[in-house]
Amino acid sequence: MTMTKEIQDKIAEGGIIAVLEIENEKNAVPLAKALLEGGISVIELALRTPASIPSISLIAKEVPQMYIGIGTIIESGQAAMLKKESAVRFGVSPGINPEIVKEAIAAGLPFAPGAATPSEIELAVSLGCRVVKFFPAEGMGGLNYLKSVSAPYNHLGVKYIPLGGVTIDNLASYAKFGPILAIGGSWVATKELINTQNWSEITKRAKEAKEIWHNNR
Repeated sequence: MTMTKEIQDKIAEGGIIAVLEIENEKNAVPLAKALLEGGISVIELALRTPASIPSISLIAKEVPQMYIGIGTIIESGQAAMLKKESAVRFGVSPGINPEIVKEAIAAGLPFAPGAATPSEIELAVSLGCRVVKFFPAEGMGGLNYLKSVSAPYNHLGVKYIPLGGVTIDNLASYAKFGPILAIGGSWVATKELINTQNWSEITKRAKEAKEIWHNNR
């Protein structure tokens, strides 16, 4: 299913989605707490490690304020499996596979496919999606490219979540562009910071990102 206004409002309210790759589920709860302390309450947990699924229930139980999205949904059956996890609020994929989008819709999982070209945006729209992940943002040409490619679809209300190369240095520019719903960033809590359990640095980066976002919206 497409993202409802309620989900979009929740994501937009936060502005920053922390993109996470958790390799050890013991880090899930302190990581979520560190992000929340820094003001980030929405995450995209990448479905790339064996620890990702256990981390969902751990975060949901211990840090219920965290709004959990799941990324890297690229295989058949994953959307239906994730929908059974009541804590999962939305799903995201790096690209657009019509079969995966249809599975998510059938499962009732709010979904944002990846789209980086006019054809991909139009495919997403044809499948009922009005929120897409713009990936890889900087690799495709950054904000200037997004402004150009999004123009024909603004009247449809398509919203974008840029990810890939968005950092603390260019965050302000992205925040100023209205069609952007929120940005996704892995710099806030990198794998290295998570694995070394540097929670104070993650909180610091979260606070920085939130401040820049809200000062430029």
